[in-house]
Amino acid sequence: MDPLLVLNAVIALSVIGLVAASLLAGASRKFRVEVDPKVERVLNVLPGNNCGACGSPSCFSAAEAMAEGELPVTACTAGGQPVADAVAEVLGVEKCEVAAIVSVRHCGGGRAASRSYDYSGVLSCNAVARLAGGDLECRAGCFGYGDCARACPFDAISMDARGLPVIDLDLCTGCEVCVRECPRGKIGLLAMIPWDGAVVVRCNSHDKPKMRKNYCSMCCIACKKCEKACPADAIHVQDLLAVVDYEKCIACGMCVDVCPQECIDLTGRAAIAPARVLDGRGPKVDGFEPSVPAGHQVGGEQS
Repeated sequence: MDPLLVLNAVIALSVIGLVAASLLAGASRKFRVEVDPKVERVLNVLPGNNCGACGSPSCFSAAEAMAEGELPVTACTAGGQPVADAVAEVLGVEKCEVAAIVSVRHCGGGRAASRSYDYSGVLSCNAVARLAGGDLECRAGCFGYGDCARACPFDAISMDARGLPVIDLDLCTGCEVCVRECPRGKIGLLAMIPWDGAVVVRCNSHDKPKMRKNYCSMCCIACKKCEKACPADAIHVQDLLAVVDYEKCIACGMCVDVCPQECIDLTGRAAIAPARVLDGRGPKVDGFEPSVPAGHQVGGEQS
């Protein structure tokens, strides 16, 4: 091979590279978009997960919206109170309290729930939901194929032996990505509650109790025992399903203790054990003992 030919090729490529670099450098200076320093400062205190919980497609667009006053300083649910305080300080506005929330699953079915047919397609809740409404006989239960676990940007959800997603409340930021990803999130299968919410009803069905018991052994049967036992009037059967009012709940555990279906679990970041230990155990959790504060009534009697 002619060495001169090789040398000429190297020189030609080097010249082309230098010319291209010069053109790109000039273009970058000419078309550069100046970023508001305030936006950059806000961006620096945001988590950078780009989870979309605030409604913006990225942390950068969220920072722009916050700097322009289009989003509140508390918009970043993933960052919680520390990030909200930091954003308020950067923008020179008054600090606001963030209502910390976490995700819970309103279903205890899993292996205990009946399937209407054998599904052998893509292992995705959204995929199976498009096939005759899904393979689960319960029209409001968890399919158990893990879309929420795969979507969680904080690795806060894992699938357990029952085929149900368990949420690690120490990692959950309340970003709501799992709720949006779940094909039944809009009907309350996955929902957000206060981070210290003490109990959760593991059922989401509004079918008649007899019908529910035919397809799930862990369902709420609307017996109202929890409602009658609650000393704070914090749980009521609405549309044939027990619903907790977390503003009233005093974390006594009476509803967990009296539920004949054991479909009410302890939960919350202040709970007596990690989520994986509590999930699906009802009153069987080691160390569980209902505790009603003095002054509250249980079953019509003064405690």
